Amino acid sequence: MSRTVIPLGRWAGVAIDVHWSVLVAFALLTGSLATDLLRRTVPDQDMAAYWVVAVIIAVGFLASLLAHELAHALAARREGAQVRRITLWMLGGTTELDGEPANPRTELLVAVAGPIASLVCGGAGLGAAFALRGPAIPLVVAGLGWFGLTNVVLGVFNLLPGAPLDGGRILHAVLWHRSGDRARAAEIATRAGTGVGLLVVAIGVGDLLFGSFSGLWLVFAGVFLLAAAQAELAGSPARDRLGDLPVGAIMDPAPDTAPEWLTIEAFLDQVTPGTRRRVFPVVSFEGHPVGVISLAELTQVAPRERRFTRVTDVCRATPGASIVDIGTPVAELLSKTTLRRGRDLAMVVRDGRLTGVVDADDLTRAVELALLGRSTYADH
Repeated sequence: MSRTVIPLGRWAGVAIDVHWSVLVAFALLTGSLATDLLRRTVPDQDMAAYWVVAVIIAVGFLASLLAHELAHALAARREGAQVRRITLWMLGGTTELDGEPANPRTELLVAVAGPIASLVCGGAGLGAAFALRGPAIPLVVAGLGWFGLTNVVLGVFNLLPGAPLDGGRILHAVLWHRSGDRARAAEIATRAGTGVGLLVVAIGVGDLLFGSFSGLWLVFAGVFLLAAAQAELAGSPARDRLGDLPVGAIMDPAPDTAPEWLTIEAFLDQVTPGTRRRVFPVVSFEGHPVGVISLAELTQVAPRERRFTRVTDVCRATPGASIVDIGTPVAELLSKTTLRRGRDLAMVVRDGRLTGVVDADDLTRAVELALLGRSTYADH
């Protein structure tokens, strides 16, 4: 998802991105409000008025989704956890932390903050609709009522006890606290998520059979929950068996690098002939990681420009999750980033200097060996 987002900026150091699917959701929501929901609730109004109110309510609803994720982020920061990024997408949003919650209390507080924010937004919308009720502004009242009710439903839905919903995180925190077995709690929460996903799909299909368009959204949401729960369930054994295996044990300790001062042509002449790699870390004169460059990206630079363009001018500035300390657990790296084959690298540092790299093949090999019960430890 992180490869197809629009950056909105930062809040208190946290990057906020919007996935392109939000634009689709905004268009569908606005159209549904203007041409169906508002017209049925308040008939015989000017068409332009329907669209104006629909746009305002749709923007407000997307803002409430952001408030939900910001509540997660604020709770995490108050508990001492580092928040990496917030991403809004078609079905809501995600708040990415640097690593797993340190204890059940932190997970519980972070998980419950989002639904509380949604319920507060819902209460505010319903309260405003009640306060403004009357014949003068019926469209506004109808829009606020829809906004409030939808946020209440969203808050309650997120409390359903199954991962990856917030309710699943709450369930995981409670089970983890009671048993002390984090892995077993995760397995139960994800299996519960599978059940919740199947239930949501069934309700959505039922709505569709009775002619309700909202059933399509429920089916979509249920399929997503099923896929996410199955992915977490499939990944749990690998994460458990990886344990505290550090990235230093699986990295390439002597990677070919792209010095930032080289032109593209000099890099192609001096570095690429002696290696089979397609992705390279860009490093400064002092050995600090600057970014990542791939051969695929260099093909986009016109031949006449390669003599004068430095690799540092076209490399991708590395996000925080792609620079990891040599002692970072592999399981943590897996939870924080997705490496595309032939495109991405995780740059491993010791005291701020590049000491190795990890690519998609390195991660895949580590997971496969872990599932086979084999160690990949090395001393670097």
